[in-house]
Amino acid sequence: MASWLGSLWGGSGASSLPYNISTDPLSPSTNKGSHGWAIHTATHKTNGEEATAFQASKTELAKTPLQQQRSQSFASASSGNLTQLVPALHHFHRIKRLIHPRILRAHATLDTDYPDDSKPSPGLDALDKVASTGNLIIVTEKAIPLDDWLDNLNPHTAQANAAAVSWGIYNIVEGLSFLHTQAKLAHGMICPDAVFVTPGGDFKLGGFDLVTPLGIADGGGGPTPHFRKYEASVCPADYRSPERTSGRYDTLQQSAPVHSIDCYSLAVLIEYIYTHPSAGTNGQVPVPLKKALLRMKNDSPKLRPRLPPLLKCPVFDNPYVKAQKFLDEVVSKPVEEKIIFLQSLPDILNRGVLTENVAIYKILPMLVMGLRASAGNEAAMSQDINRREVLAIVPLLFQIAESYLAKTPELFQKHVTPLVPLLFAVNDRGVRGSILQKISILESQLDKSALNSSVFEPMCSGFTDSSGPLRELTLKSTIVLVPKLNHANLEKLVRYLVRLQADPEASIRTNTVIFIGKVAPHLTETSRQKLILPAFTRSMKDPFTPCRLAALRAVIACKEYFSQKEVAEKVLPCVIPHTLDGANEVRAEAFNVVDTFLVNLREESKRMAKDEAERMSAATCGIGAEGGTGGATSAAPSSGSYLTGISSWMGSSTEPTA
Repeated sequence: MASWLGSLWGGSGASSLPYNISTDPLSPSTNKGSHGWAIHTATHKTNGEEATAFQASKTELAKTPLQQQRSQSFASASSGNLTQLVPALHHFHRIKRLIHPRILRAHATLDTDYPDDSKPSPGLDALDKVASTGNLIIVTEKAIPLDDWLDNLNPHTAQANAAAVSWGIYNIVEGLSFLHTQAKLAHGMICPDAVFVTPGGDFKLGGFDLVTPLGIADGGGGPTPHFRKYEASVCPADYRSPERTSGRYDTLQQSAPVHSIDCYSLAVLIEYIYTHPSAGTNGQVPVPLKKALLRMKNDSPKLRPRLPPLLKCPVFDNPYVKAQKFLDEVVSKPVEEKIIFLQSLPDILNRGVLTENVAIYKILPMLVMGLRASAGNEAAMSQDINRREVLAIVPLLFQIAESYLAKTPELFQKHVTPLVPLLFAVNDRGVRGSILQKISILESQLDKSALNSSVFEPMCSGFTDSSGPLRELTLKSTIVLVPKLNHANLEKLVRYLVRLQADPEASIRTNTVIFIGKVAPHLTETSRQKLILPAFTRSMKDPFTPCRLAALRAVIACKEYFSQKEVAEKVLPCVIPHTLDGANEVRAEAFNVVDTFLVNLREESKRMAKDEAERMSAATCGIGAEGGTGGATSAAPSSGSYLTGISSWMGSSTEPTA
């Protein structure tokens, strides 16, 4: 394994793919059911999109006999010489040509023996002539094998698991219906190894090792020679219909409809899925499906039913399947229906109908697509229908961000951060209001640089908006950003606050003075000196009673920023008149302010008296140390002696002389 990986990364062919592929596999090529493919994580080199890479060494495939992979009741005479190589090549060629929402989507493929068109690879008709020294790489949408998905289900969420399983089976039926009715092909290897599950819970068909048309008159008695040669060794015995296990390929040619072999295999697969302990049905196939499965496993190929009618089974009639179907069809839905669905999704998510992964990997991309289509287009936003769609998207976007993405900062940075400038670029008050109500989410997830440039800068337009409610909401929302604002933006904020103190809306003036009290600790000393006392003084003169009350309380909250000299000379002279304010609550608060500051002033006065006494004592000691009083400068008399003299003079009744 290590040797061929080394050769793969050392070659120039793999580097031509637009994906970075992890060195260590999630699942090695030797795992049961791998069919020789190792599964790796991959990311797109340009946009970082996550993907899954399937890698196989053709040398290893050619050395691995198929008999070691499967037990079987029938095999062709030459099966002893069969290896994994040709079926893997068959899958490699088929998966990049079969395109459908229920088929695992191949983003890129590479056979390192044929890295470019100058040396084309032999086609399906000549797989035995393909060079077997290089490596095969298939990069697909992100997905994991079905068995891994089943094992990862939470056994304590039975109802949700059962709904997710029903949706997965629905997907498989749709995928097979496409193969049978449009591509006119039979899959031939429907089993757990051929099913993969995306992060959004969609089941996708893979494993195209045996894909074949049925009823080909090739002289061999049935399907393609490749199918007849390899199917007994590649497909698990339990999933092979009776005519396959007995080698009656003539039956398939003469009377079997194209869906017959997959119909049988699907019935076995459904039973397998529902018997898993985490499938949510206590290991039992749901009753509505039991009769259908019996018909699907009929011994006669021509009596097995077509698959599309199975989709009408009541087991698929549940909220999870309905919501998933709408998500898949949303692009083709009328905008009005889409808006109604978007408005219903918050409740659907809150009730747990859809899972976290569905929200992140299916709903979120849909929201992003909708935003990019309308929010960044001024002409589109001028149309009411598009505006309403964006208004339905924004709350849902923030609900997903808060409930799911905030737990994983990397996901938030990946999915939401790039949308912030786009959201603030929308010139719509309803949209802006929805964003401002969730600004705390952005504050907790974005770094300081992004908050200052992508959030605060565009938010500032709200301070001067003609809508009073939007100005007020902008003010209230900004408070959470203050600790992370840089010096320049704090200075800008101060200017807006000064302006808002003259706002015609009384509630905005009141909230502004409250805001100033809260923002004061984050300002520089110079900015505080310029802002807080003039702002409080201005608000104490406001005719709106709550504004005056808020100003007095803000004075107390900011008392540490006033010197005692400022309190005595500037603060109290502004406060004391309000001890006779017309509003009782303002008078009470004014007395509270005065009493609080007087306590501090008394303490300051005592401290000053103590300092004065210490200076006098030091001066007296200095005089005594010189010895004697002659020639020495007399100490200044205390203020007490002057006051005594003044008192005596004022009490004298001596008349002045003429």
